[in-house]
Amino acid sequence: MKDEKVKVDVKVEVNQKAASGEAPKAEPKQEVKKEIPKPTAEELQQQVIFLTKQAAEAQKRANEAESKVKAGDAKMQAALSQYVRLQADFDNFRRRTRENDAKAADIYKSETLKNFLPVLDNCELALKHMKKEEGSEAYAKGFELLQKQLLKIMNDFGVTEMEAQGKPFDPHFHEAVMMVEADDKEDETVAAVFQKGYMYKDTVLRPARVQVVKNN
Repeated sequence: MKDEKVKVDVKVEVNQKAASGEAPKAEPKQEVKKEIPKPTAEELQQQVIFLTKQAAEAQKRANEAESKVKAGDAKMQAALSQYVRLQADFDNFRRRTRENDAKAADIYKSETLKNFLPVLDNCELALKHMKKEEGSEAYAKGFELLQKQLLKIMNDFGVTEMEAQGKPFDPHFHEAVMMVEADDKEDETVAAVFQKGYMYKDTVLRPARVQVVKNN
């Protein structure tokens, strides 16, 4: 009787849940775990060979990329070195050109100024003669002013007169045209100046023609 009552109660409860729209709870299903088959030794060996090839290929590509980078760096360094050499050569060429131009200009200028030296000599000779003649003081003053003006122009261009009188004889600056004995003067010194010498900057424009002391 009890069993029948339990069955009836269960049946009534199921009917009540169905009438209320509540679905009966299903019993949880147990998940079935599938076992992953273990790779065989041959499969593992094939994977090792495949990975080794992949690693070797990757290393090869890395080496090629490194070689290209090094080659590019080498080319860039070579181009940079060539540029530096060309720049240095150009700077040296420009410097030599400026120096050569300056030397050429100095040579041309010195040759031009050298042509005015006979004019100075003639002015000096004319002044000596005028000072000896009577009544020529006015002409002498005019020539003296002209000589000073010409000397100033020459000095402005860098021409200076040598100091030779009483100086030791130097063949680089003096031209000996006569020897003379003079016990009161030192040997190998300039006793007299026959023609003045001039310098252009640090270069001899014209050597002085001198008389040199030569004592036996």
